[in-house]
Amino acid sequence: FADAFQGAAKLATGPQIYSRAAHTDASGFENICFIAYWDRQSLLDAWWRESGFGDWWNSEARLREEFGLWREVYAVAPKRFETLSSAPHPTGVACLGKPFGEPVREHNYWGGMRDRVHAAGVDGDPLTSSIGPVLPRPRLGASRGVRITVPVPDNLCLIRSGQDLGLCGPEEAATYHDVVHPNLVAGMAYLRDNPVEAGCASCRFMTEIDDAGVPLPKSFGLAAFASMTHLEEWAHNHPSHLAIFASFFEMLKACDGKLQLRLWHEVLVCSGQSSVCEYVNCHPRTGLLPYSDSFSESVHTAPSAPLNPYMIH
Repeated sequence: FADAFQGAAKLATGPQIYSRAAHTDASGFENICFIAYWDRQSLLDAWWRESGFGDWWNSEARLREEFGLWREVYAVAPKRFETLSSAPHPTGVACLGKPFGEPVREHNYWGGMRDRVHAAGVDGDPLTSSIGPVLPRPRLGASRGVRITVPVPDNLCLIRSGQDLGLCGPEEAATYHDVVHPNLVAGMAYLRDNPVEAGCASCRFMTEIDDAGVPLPKSFGLAAFASMTHLEEWAHNHPSHLAIFASFFEMLKACDGKLQLRLWHEVLVCSGQSSVCEYVNCHPRTGLLPYSDSFSESVHTAPSAPLNPYMIH
């Protein structure tokens, strides 16, 4: 898979940027992922056709291999996402935009994330989930040797929140790993293992890797919440997130307020009609697979212009 994707990514229609990451999921399977970005739907469509990667992906041979494949593609209008960084260093979707300007005012208060999403903060859209206030209980079915597309409900809220220790000295890095990292791992595990209570359909805590598979001093959590409200409620109220928050300030105090640690996140609110989540020969707990039937019952009511695709393999 890595060779097929990396070869195809070199084409002119390939992703403007991409990175690799790895994690072991709750079922004990190793996942190697590519996170790729295009700024136009037409480029992604052309790449899928012209690169040969689409034909490779759709081949029946994929169903007979020893490993599974998954792709989660979200095409999101700019007014339905936001990104924020603690330093003027673009990461993820920010690499497709203009250079950073002045610090934003919509920060450091409850509700800042919602205000930064134009559709909510300016247009006043509540971004209510089409599946209702409670995430359905996951249901497991047969998934090996088959290809399954999971309908994505409108206003599913995806957050990618990262930590970059590349500039940290040994003392700061040790403080991070001793103080913050255990709470971060525990918070990601809570979201992963308690989907209905947390309103989180999928959570992966990943380590970025280079082209040779060597781990980098970068990590991120990638979580799909039933809605932005579910994400807000976890962030504002749950002990697992409050512990992460408190441990960061403990680290900040231990480092006398001088951190080289870079923190960033991006939040996007999906349109179901512009999203594709497909699982090929995967185990039944992969990504959104446990919601294949229940999400089929949701009604898509608020399609968005398919801009700024955010593609995960």
